[in-house]
Amino acid sequence: MKITNSGRTCCLIITALAGSSCSNVQSQGVSRTIQQENQIKKPNVLFIASDDMSSALSAFGNPAVHTPNFDRLAKMGIVFNHAYNQSPLSGPSRASILTGYRPDRVGVHDLSGTFRNAIPEAVTLPELFKKNGYYTCRIGKIFHAGVPSEIGQPGADDPQSWTTTYNPVGRDKTDEGLLVGNVLLGTWLALDCNDNEMTDGISANLAISILRSRYSNVGSAYGGPARKNALPHRTGQPFFMAVGFYRPHIPYIAPKKYFDFYPDVKIPKRFEEEWVTKPALARTIKPWNGGASEEECKNAIKAYYASISFVDAQIGKLLDALEELDLIDNTIIVFWSDHGYMLGEHGLWQKQNLFENTARQPLIICAPGYSQGTPCDQIVEMLDIYPTVTEIAGLDAPDDLDGKSLVQLLKNPDLKWDHPAFTQQARTLISSSNNAPRMGGSDLFTFNPSLNDRNTTVFGRSIRVNRYRYTEWNEGTDGVELYDYQNDIEEHINYANDPNYKNIVTELSGKLHANYDLDEIRKTQETIIKNKTKALD
Repeated sequence: MKITNSGRTCCLIITALAGSSCSNVQSQGVSRTIQQENQIKKPNVLFIASDDMSSALSAFGNPAVHTPNFDRLAKMGIVFNHAYNQSPLSGPSRASILTGYRPDRVGVHDLSGTFRNAIPEAVTLPELFKKNGYYTCRIGKIFHAGVPSEIGQPGADDPQSWTTTYNPVGRDKTDEGLLVGNVLLGTWLALDCNDNEMTDGISANLAISILRSRYSNVGSAYGGPARKNALPHRTGQPFFMAVGFYRPHIPYIAPKKYFDFYPDVKIPKRFEEEWVTKPALARTIKPWNGGASEEECKNAIKAYYASISFVDAQIGKLLDALEELDLIDNTIIVFWSDHGYMLGEHGLWQKQNLFENTARQPLIICAPGYSQGTPCDQIVEMLDIYPTVTEIAGLDAPDDLDGKSLVQLLKNPDLKWDHPAFTQQARTLISSSNNAPRMGGSDLFTFNPSLNDRNTTVFGRSIRVNRYRYTEWNEGTDGVELYDYQNDIEEHINYANDPNYKNIVTELSGKLHANYDLDEIRKTQETIIKNKTKALD
């Protein structure tokens, strides 16, 4: 498959920053659009990612979590309350977001897949900027990297996407030996340190230092605020800066001061009976909460929230720097997470399931000249980021992307919108050829999927529409699920076998199957094998 490149740049920001509007200008009697102006001005891009962050933020309706800088972003842009990933696992989700293709097309379903084995000629989002004259910089985790094992390393990075890259290491990596807590829920550590000693704190400071060295006379993140009235030393090259924070991914580590925000937390109520009607492949942990005590659960939630608050503070520093350097009016900012997270809902923890709290994650988009401070409740996909940003920038995206531009929703968040979201999760079945069951995990499938000739891997596939979520495991042969959010917002009741919902099941099953082609998926896997073999020759 060929991906075209128009020779123009695209820019993307999910952590909405810019607050000023870009007014239309008259040129030879013709009013320019915002996109045409951006095409001329080449806006910068600040692309901010967080790892394993759920929508447990005050801006998304959870006031228990202290996130003043996310609140700040929400006022500057659009909060997408129903943004859904294409796979609740870092490797496939990030490959999908950065290429604009669904996991089946990029052939990445586990943590070892590489999208270029399936589509060698793919042009990633940052690569498109680089091809069009941008300085593209990666700091931390943007493409998949193991955490904590690959902190300080590039992981599954895509070198051709970047002008330069940085892989910071902080005390959250070097002090791992001090971790406490329950492995199934997530180990944690309250470090006696300041933000600048943490990997993500170093990443934020490094980003600020680079911006200052390139766009003002102040060359260090530690040298005080930029001086707008000083002689500027600005490069004319626009930037695409991707800052990838590792937190709140396990282990949940943050400076002690962030734990102080959470003297007590609530844990989800227990409804063990709900699993009587749910498929076995849907359950990643058993028994309920892995048998952990209430205290263990609360400690894990406190640590997870503390990690979010720590990331929030780093985002605040980045926003402050853009304002100090007078870059904010010409910068698109994007904040996103690769997927959501479970904190005891359904008795589950972490990710790799197809329930709402994992399939959904935070997305905030801010762009000069578009709506500010208004939430959008329409269903969107993370795939939509790529075409949205390119349209905002007045650029041509590859014409075969799987996502849809959200520009019309940025203009009018209440616009009628009837597009479903699709999420999928691989399950590698346990057999004599692979690992034994993990303590507290499923006895049917491995903790992480692993697609190879020795294993049998099946998929769960889910479709989310305004009122319902419908899920099939192994084409429906290993179970189906239907949740009605109007009657059961917490997904305790599986309505799939309720005769009153027969027509809904038929309709959603048809839409789900129409979204993928098993023959095309097989062809993709054959291409992957061929390209892997070629690379070894």
